[in-house]
Amino acid sequence: MWECESGVAFIKVNGFKTHYEDKGSGKPLLLVHGACSNTSIWVNQISGLSNKLRVIAIDLPGHGKTEPLSQRGTIERYADHVAGFMKEIGLSKAAVGGTSMGGLVVQQLCLKYPQLVEKLILIDSAAKIPISQEVLNLYRNQFESTQKLLSEISFSKKTMKANPALVQQHVQEDLKTDRKVATEDYEATGGVDFTRQLGKIKAPTLIIMGADDLMITPTMAQFLYENIKGSKLETIPDAGHVNMIEKPDEFNRILVKFI
Repeated sequence: MWECESGVAFIKVNGFKTHYEDKGSGKPLLLVHGACSNTSIWVNQISGLSNKLRVIAIDLPGHGKTEPLSQRGTIERYADHVAGFMKEIGLSKAAVGGTSMGGLVVQQLCLKYPQLVEKLILIDSAAKIPISQEVLNLYRNQFESTQKLLSEISFSKKTMKANPALVQQHVQEDLKTDRKVATEDYEATGGVDFTRQLGKIKAPTLIIMGADDLMITPTMAQFLYENIKGSKLETIPDAGHVNMIEKPDEFNRILVKFI
């Protein structure tokens, strides 16, 4: 079921109204945002790559303009939702990329629905992302200040100094996410571990990380590279956890070359 409200595209996925962006033509690239985020994180890919690819970005349940699930959000439920979304829009296979928590979602998608993933792109993500109980408690009790801090340190110090307006724009987008959904995101992120399943991933895989990422360490990215057969690892200098908006030209060049 397709809907359009003031130029904004929606589709029903398993009964839940789901917002997405879909621009361009050619080989399809489906992008999945991270925790406490939405499709706005991909603005430079939607505008910058749609002359070469069909770029599709989805708001996960409870994020952006998509309705929340009736059950708690988990990595598997998010992956099921992405699979259902692909079916509803008639997308039989695509290059699929996810950042941070979204990287866990697309790993789950690739493991559970391998026929849907032509190529896999893991951005600032890992096989396991530890989330401490202390962080979860801060989200439950001091959501706004905790998320503001986490959103700010997602950038490299160089970006924070050179473009503070960009940092604050990102902060405000993240704060639009409901506290309950955000907390469930981080619970879901810390609740999965794909370290022993990486060998099952057969899709050609690209791993991208920012050299200044404070959340995903080089060791975590290297582990993906060493355990996903034939994968490629690219590091973007002077960029942190959100290199798709910090260094969009370099990021897009890497994506196009891989796809």
